[in-house]
Amino acid sequence: MLANGSSITVFGEDEAGELYFADYGAGQIRKLVAEIADRVEAVEYYNASLDHYFFAATPADINALDSGALRGWQRTGEVIPVYAAARNGLAPVCRFYLPPAQGDSHFFSASATECADVARKFPALIEESVAAMYVFLPDPVSGACPPDSRPVYRVWNARADSNHRYTTSVTLRDQGVAAGGVAEGYGPGAVAMCSAI
Repeated sequence: MLANGSSITVFGEDEAGELYFADYGAGQIRKLVAEIADRVEAVEYYNASLDHYFFAATPADINALDSGALRGWQRTGEVIPVYAAARNGLAPVCRFYLPPAQGDSHFFSASATECADVARKFPALIEESVAAMYVFLPDPVSGACPPDSRPVYRVWNARADSNHRYTTSVTLRDQGVAAGGVAEGYGPGAVAMCSAI
């Protein structure tokens, strides 16, 4: 018996590589999930002079933005829980930089196909990382996120100074669309990726 009262009798693995165990004491089958330490917060920033959003998950980026080394960026108070390292069921998020001539902004995607398409269609964009963070992928038809995750929406500003905002808030997604932006993603809700909870 474990300290929390669980009595594990057997372990198992599903087709996706997720691990489960039978808790005899509770009469339940439970899923093993990542420890909280695996999760990090991708912090959203806003630059009023550019009218651009950016979200950062690495300590180096967050420190540069918070310290003012990159001028004009302020935290919005929004965060997206993501994973800092790979594990079963997660997809790497590619990160591209759009040089000033195309928007002086960043683009993120958890779709390997979309990452490859961006690299092929927009050779002027700089691929800064093939794995800036890790998230879950939504169902490509319905946009539904896997259990224990939530939707992340991507809204493109549809301007010459291209910029994308990433949010878990339906309200913020809809405000971006109402302001002339375009929701990009899977299913009727335009889910781009799925974050940790």
